[in-house]
Amino acid sequence: MKKLAISILASMFLATSTFAGGMTVGVSGGLVQVNADGTETTTAGDIAGGTANTNTASADNVVMIPSVFAEYNSDFMGLTIGLELIPGSADVSEQAKTRSESAQGVSGTDATGTVTRKAQAEIENVRTIYAEMPIGSDGFFVKAGYTMFDLNTLETVPTSSGTYGNTTDVDGYVVGAGVKVDMSPYIIKFGVEMADYDEISLTSTTSNKITADLDTVQAKLSLGYSF
Repeated sequence: MKKLAISILASMFLATSTFAGGMTVGVSGGLVQVNADGTETTTAGDIAGGTANTNTASADNVVMIPSVFAEYNSDFMGLTIGLELIPGSADVSEQAKTRSESAQGVSGTDATGTVTRKAQAEIENVRTIYAEMPIGSDGFFVKAGYTMFDLNTLETVPTSSGTYGNTTDVDGYVVGAGVKVDMSPYIIKFGVEMADYDEISLTSTTSNKITADLDTVQAKLSLGYSF
């Protein structure tokens, strides 16, 4: 999907580059609903003192997220090609998830018996390449793009219980719609969009496995300056 999305957007940019246009830079603020569903399969039954099990969980969070963007506004059917970057990070869950289970450590360490795990994750370095196409003459537009982020796992686990690492470049697609008000040289945009990401797979240092799906829905207000 990554190669296809980049190829399509690159082709659109090349197609519009022969038409006169201008640039817009600006800032956005979004109210974002983050949703995640995951399954963890442990290998505790292969290690002294442990019992294998499978756990499922869902997490969600609502956060305010700022972003910056730059756009090329072509004269080709009013098509806009843009790049958006989100500084900072956002927690996937409103609260850390806690679970008690049989230990997965080596016998004789402080991870034998019953242990309590506390898990949280955050996404950061979100970047999106997108295209916007106007619908009619009243400022309405539709949006589609390619997006990706880095995922950091934030865990509290006993010694030898195993930890998950971070992963980079989790990719997906974004679609949305909105309205743009031209107050030359300024523009104001309000839109609603959703992003759906590819399945995330992680393996811990004790060979536990997590698979997760993550998506976001947001309402966004943007202010830009065109030149």
